[in-house]
Amino acid sequence: MYQDYRDKVRFFYVYKAVEHSGVNGFVEPFNIEERLKHVAVAKDRLQTEIPWLCDSMENDVKAFFGGAPNGEFVIDLNGKIVRKRFWSSADTLRSDLEELVGKSSTLTKPQDVKTVFRVETAGDDQIASGVVSEIELPKGLKKLQIEPLESEHPFFAKLRVEATPKINRGAGQIHLLLSLDPIYKMHWNNLAGNVRIELSKAEKLKLSSESLESESVDAKADIDPRRFLVSLKSARVAKGNSFVAKVIYHVCDDAETVCFDIEQEYRILLNYDKDGGTRPGVFMVGMFQDIPGWDKDKDGVITLDELPVGNAQLIMNHLDYSGDGVADKEEVERFLKMFNNGNGIGKPDGAKEKEPKEDSSKEKDSSKEKDSSREESSESN
Repeated sequence: MYQDYRDKVRFFYVYKAVEHSGVNGFVEPFNIEERLKHVAVAKDRLQTEIPWLCDSMENDVKAFFGGAPNGEFVIDLNGKIVRKRFWSSADTLRSDLEELVGKSSTLTKPQDVKTVFRVETAGDDQIASGVVSEIELPKGLKKLQIEPLESEHPFFAKLRVEATPKINRGAGQIHLLLSLDPIYKMHWNNLAGNVRIELSKAEKLKLSSESLESESVDAKADIDPRRFLVSLKSARVAKGNSFVAKVIYHVCDDAETVCFDIEQEYRILLNYDKDGGTRPGVFMVGMFQDIPGWDKDKDGVITLDELPVGNAQLIMNHLDYSGDGVADKEEVERFLKMFNNGNGIGKPDGAKEKEPKEDSSKEKDSSKEKDSSREESSESN
């Protein structure tokens, strides 16, 4: 679209609040400098010609445009919004632009555009991933508001705190997730000790534990997130009530030139964060967990008619990197690398393993044996 209309229309990408924390390892930035670093990474990885705009930490642009997750807006020279779309679509945008500024003399196809998407890795065999055990999480987790307190070091690892519904009524579970921020290119230094979180006592709040420690792992260094789960019990919770979490961890840079022993604090409010988004384990996993079974005719390519009714086009927009209307094996593998450090999609938070069904044929055989035994007993009598 940009290639066809660049002489008639000015295009911009707008970086706003992270909608799905954890995709490609990226987590919510804590300040505008970190947001700008995210933009720099996107420019480098995608090699985009379209300029970027960065929203404020107060998410003013996102709020003004209605909080659309993948919004698209066309603004005329007088500043009036003449087209607005909740979900960006190339076909719809082309139709809009043809109506507003005229049909383009060229028709550039996605496969005609040189695309770049480079996923960086630590590049060191000593830095492991997939070595920390998952924990079973409750359903319906929503991000709470947090306030990182002043620290002499950057927040190399960032805390995300989620809670079950109605936590501000005084009971429920709280999930504390500590993830390394890839913009700093750091890894856990497991030789120096485990990750610990100390929760301060707060008035009228009763937590199931006030001292948490991550499991020990065999690897001397890794990049896996650390997860903790605590319960809250309180007769009453006033709006805005909070407690403090002190996070203690040890990290080294991937080049192994410097290591840090870090203590950082957060104020955690029992209020839900409207700009908190959802993690892949809540939203994306639920949408894509059945990927292996979508290729119904087993031809190695997923087409629109093979996708779930109602979400077909939305799902294809995520998988189809080339824009040819289908998702091949390489595109699916590329997509799955966004999850669990390249290990693919697991089960959604709160999902339980299905209990294996008993073999009905065995039940029938057992029934026949009982009937046969009765007949033999009857004949002997």
